Amino acid sequence: MELRNLRYAVVDTETTGGGVHRGDRVMEVAIVHVDGGAITTAVDQLIDPQRPIGRYVSRLTGITWDMVCEAPTFGDVAPMIQEALEDRIFVAQNVRFDWRFLSMELRQATGRPLAGEQLCTVKLARKLLTHLPRRSLDALAWHYDVPIVGRHRAGGDARATAAVLLSMLADARRRDIDTWDGLQALLRRPRVPAFRSALPQPVTVEAIA
Repeated sequence: MELRNLRYAVVDTETTGGGVHRGDRVMEVAIVHVDGGAITTAVDQLIDPQRPIGRYVSRLTGITWDMVCEAPTFGDVAPMIQEALEDRIFVAQNVRFDWRFLSMELRQATGRPLAGEQLCTVKLARKLLTHLPRRSLDALAWHYDVPIVGRHRAGGDARATAAVLLSMLADARRRDIDTWDGLQALLRRPRVPAFRSALPQPVTVEAIA
Protein backbone atom coordinates (compact mmCIF):
# COMPACT_ATOMS: atom_id res chain seq x y z
CA MET A 1 0.00 0.00 0.00
CA GLU A 2 1.21 3.52 -0.78
CA LEU A 3 2.53 5.53 2.13
CA ARG A 4 0.04 8.35 1.55
CA ASN A 5 -2.86 5.90 1.97
CA LEU A 6 -1.71 4.38 5.25
CA ARG A 7 -3.29 5.37 8.56
CA TYR A 8 -0.88 6.67 11.18
CA ALA A 9 -1.23 7.33 14.91
CA VAL A 10 1.49 9.76 16.01
CA VAL A 11 2.04 9.37 19.74
CA ASP A 12 3.77 11.32 22.47
CA THR A 13 3.78 10.55 26.18
CA GLU A 14 5.01 12.52 29.15
CA THR A 15 6.03 10.29 32.04
CA THR A 16 7.05 10.67 35.68
CA GLY A 17 10.55 9.49 34.76
CA GLY A 18 12.41 7.40 32.22
CA GLY A 19 12.25 4.02 33.99
CA VAL A 20 9.44 1.90 32.61
CA HIS A 21 10.71 -0.99 34.76
CA ARG A 22 11.32 1.22 37.81
CA GLY A 23 7.71 2.15 38.40
CA ASP A 24 7.47 5.32 36.35
CA ARG A 25 4.06 5.99 34.83
CA VAL A 26 2.42 7.94 32.03
CA MET A 27 1.09 11.33 33.15
CA GLU A 28 0.05 12.73 29.77
CA VAL A 29 -0.64 11.16 26.38
CA ALA A 30 -1.49 12.57 22.98
CA ILE A 31 -2.43 10.63 19.85
CA VAL A 32 -2.65 12.48 16.55
CA HIS A 33 -4.14 10.83 13.48
CA VAL A 34 -2.56 11.35 10.09
CA ASP A 35 -4.79 10.40 7.17
CA GLY A 36 -3.59 11.52 3.78
CA GLY A 37 -2.42 15.06 4.40
CA ALA A 38 -4.82 15.69 7.28
CA ILE A 39 -3.70 15.93 10.92
CA THR A 40 -6.33 15.58 13.64
CA THR A 41 -5.96 15.22 17.39
CA ALA A 42 -7.66 12.07 18.67
CA VAL A 43 -6.41 12.11 22.29
CA ASP A 44 -4.78 14.85 24.37
CA GLN A 45 -5.17 13.86 28.00
CA LEU A 46 -3.56 14.47 31.37
CA ILE A 47 -3.47 11.30 33.50
CA ASP A 48 -3.16 10.72 37.24
CA PRO A 49 0.06 8.64 37.36
CA GLN A 50 -0.69 7.52 40.94
CA ARG A 51 2.88 8.29 41.93
CA PRO A 52 4.97 11.45 42.48
CA ILE A 53 6.36 13.47 39.58
CA GLY A 54 10.10 14.04 39.68
CA ARG A 55 11.27 17.66 40.09
CA TYR A 56 13.29 17.61 36.88
CA VAL A 57 10.36 16.21 34.91
CA SER A 58 8.01 18.80 36.37
CA ARG A 59 10.38 21.63 35.46
CA LEU A 60 10.87 20.27 31.93
CA THR A 61 7.20 19.69 31.13
CA GLY A 62 5.50 22.22 33.36
CA ILE A 63 3.21 19.43 34.61
CA THR A 64 2.68 19.53 38.38
CA TRP A 65 0.94 17.22 40.80
CA ASP A 66 -1.89 19.72 41.18
CA MET A 67 -2.58 19.39 37.44
CA VAL A 68 -2.92 15.61 37.47
CA CYS A 69 -4.17 14.67 40.94
CA GLU A 70 -7.81 14.87 39.85
CA ALA A 71 -7.25 13.67 36.28
CA PRO A 72 -8.48 10.22 35.19
CA THR A 73 -6.21 7.24 35.77
CA PHE A 74 -4.80 5.34 32.83
CA GLY A 75 -7.34 2.60 33.37
CA ASP A 76 -10.10 5.17 32.95
CA VAL A 77 -8.85 6.25 29.51
CA ALA A 78 -7.42 2.93 28.28
CA PRO A 79 -10.43 2.12 26.02
CA MET A 80 -10.15 5.55 24.37
CA ILE A 81 -6.43 5.04 23.79
CA GLN A 82 -6.91 1.56 22.36
CA GLU A 83 -9.55 2.87 19.95
CA ALA A 84 -7.32 5.75 18.83
CA LEU A 85 -4.44 3.36 18.08
CA GLU A 86 -6.45 0.57 16.46
CA ASP A 87 -5.51 -0.39 12.88
CA ARG A 88 -2.92 2.37 12.63
CA ILE A 89 0.86 2.48 12.35
CA PHE A 90 2.29 3.62 15.69
CA VAL A 91 4.62 6.58 15.05
CA ALA A 92 6.73 8.46 17.57
CA GLN A 93 9.95 10.39 17.94
CA ASN A 94 12.08 7.70 19.61
CA VAL A 95 9.29 5.17 19.22
CA ARG A 96 10.73 2.65 21.65
CA PHE A 97 10.17 4.96 24.63
CA ASP A 98 6.51 5.71 23.96
CA TRP A 99 5.74 2.15 22.84
CA ARG A 100 7.20 0.63 26.01
CA PHE A 101 5.33 2.95 28.34
CA LEU A 102 1.97 2.65 26.61
CA SER A 103 2.35 -1.11 26.22
CA MET A 104 3.09 -1.43 29.94
CA GLU A 105 0.13 0.75 30.89
CA LEU A 106 -2.27 -1.07 28.56
CA ARG A 107 -1.11 -4.46 29.81
CA GLN A 108 -1.75 -3.41 33.40
CA ALA A 109 -5.11 -1.82 32.61
CA THR A 110 -6.55 -4.30 30.10
CA GLY A 111 -4.26 -7.32 29.93
CA ARG A 112 -3.53 -6.47 26.27
CA PRO A 113 -0.13 -4.94 25.40
CA LEU A 114 0.45 -3.06 22.18
CA ALA A 115 0.82 -4.90 18.89
CA GLY A 116 1.29 -3.79 15.31
CA GLU A 117 3.65 -1.82 13.09
CA GLN A 118 5.92 0.90 14.42
CA LEU A 119 7.73 3.80 12.77
CA CYS A 120 10.40 5.90 14.48
CA THR A 121 10.85 9.39 13.08
CA VAL A 122 14.41 9.55 14.49
CA LYS A 123 15.43 6.40 12.57
CA LEU A 124 13.70 7.63 9.43
CA ALA A 125 15.48 10.98 9.68
CA ARG A 126 18.84 9.18 9.92
CA LYS A 127 18.15 7.63 6.52
CA LEU A 128 16.53 10.58 4.76
CA LEU A 129 18.34 13.54 6.32
CA THR A 130 21.92 12.32 6.52
CA HIS A 131 23.24 15.89 6.29
CA LEU A 132 21.67 16.94 9.59
CA PRO A 133 24.03 16.74 12.58
CA ARG A 134 21.09 16.10 14.96
CA ARG A 135 17.65 14.48 14.58
CA SER A 136 15.93 15.69 17.72
CA LEU A 137 12.38 16.96 17.38
CA ASP A 138 13.67 20.53 17.65
CA ALA A 139 16.19 19.91 14.83
CA LEU A 140 13.63 18.24 12.56
CA ALA A 141 11.04 20.92 13.23
CA TRP A 142 13.60 23.62 12.41
CA HIS A 143 14.59 21.83 9.19
CA TYR A 144 10.99 21.58 7.98
CA ASP A 145 9.91 24.95 9.39
CA VAL A 146 7.37 23.30 11.69
CA PRO A 147 6.30 25.33 14.75
CA ILE A 148 6.11 23.50 18.07
CA VAL A 149 3.33 24.97 20.17
CA GLY A 150 3.76 23.47 23.63
CA ARG A 151 7.23 21.88 23.66
CA HIS A 152 7.59 18.97 26.11
CA ARG A 153 3.83 18.63 26.36
CA ALA A 154 2.30 15.56 24.74
CA GLY A 155 -0.12 17.42 22.48
CA GLY A 156 2.38 19.97 21.18
CA ASP A 157 5.10 17.41 20.54
CA ALA A 158 2.73 14.91 18.89
CA ARG A 159 1.29 17.52 16.52
CA ALA A 160 4.78 18.72 15.56
CA THR A 161 5.93 15.13 15.02
CA ALA A 162 2.93 14.52 12.77
CA ALA A 163 3.84 17.53 10.61
CA VAL A 164 7.47 16.34 10.47
CA LEU A 165 6.26 12.87 9.46
CA LEU A 166 4.30 14.26 6.50
CA SER A 167 7.37 16.20 5.35
CA MET A 168 9.61 13.14 5.62
CA LEU A 169 7.13 10.96 3.72
CA ALA A 170 7.15 13.60 0.97
CA ASP A 171 10.95 13.42 0.94
CA ALA A 172 10.74 9.64 0.68
CA ARG A 173 8.40 9.88 -2.30
CA ARG A 174 10.88 12.20 -4.03
CA ARG A 175 13.35 9.33 -3.69
CA ASP A 176 10.82 6.95 -5.28
CA ILE A 177 10.02 5.33 -1.93
CA ASP A 178 6.23 5.25 -1.87
CA THR A 179 5.25 1.98 -0.17
CA TRP A 180 5.54 0.59 3.35
CA ASP A 181 7.80 -2.22 2.11
CA GLY A 182 10.02 0.31 0.39
CA LEU A 183 10.25 2.39 3.55
CA GLN A 184 11.16 -0.67 5.61
CA ALA A 185 13.86 -1.59 3.10
CA LEU A 186 15.31 1.92 3.48
CA LEU A 187 15.30 1.62 7.27
CA ARG A 188 17.11 -1.74 7.08
CA ARG A 189 19.97 -0.40 5.00
CA PRO A 190 23.25 -0.31 6.92
CA ARG A 191 24.54 3.10 7.80
CA VAL A 192 27.38 4.30 5.60
CA PRO A 193 30.12 5.97 7.66
CA ALA A 194 31.10 9.43 6.59
CA PHE A 195 34.23 9.44 4.39
CA ARG A 196 37.31 10.90 5.98
CA SER A 197 40.48 11.34 4.01
CA ALA A 198 43.65 9.75 5.39
CA LEU A 199 45.66 12.69 4.02
CA PRO A 200 46.90 15.35 6.44
CA GLN A 201 44.33 18.10 6.90
CA PRO A 202 45.08 21.81 7.29
CA VAL A 203 45.03 23.10 10.84
CA THR A 204 42.24 25.60 11.48
CA VAL A 205 41.73 28.13 14.22
CA GLU A 206 38.77 26.10 15.48
CA ALA A 207 40.94 23.00 15.80
CA ILE A 208 43.37 24.64 18.21
CA ALA A 209 41.05 27.04 20.03
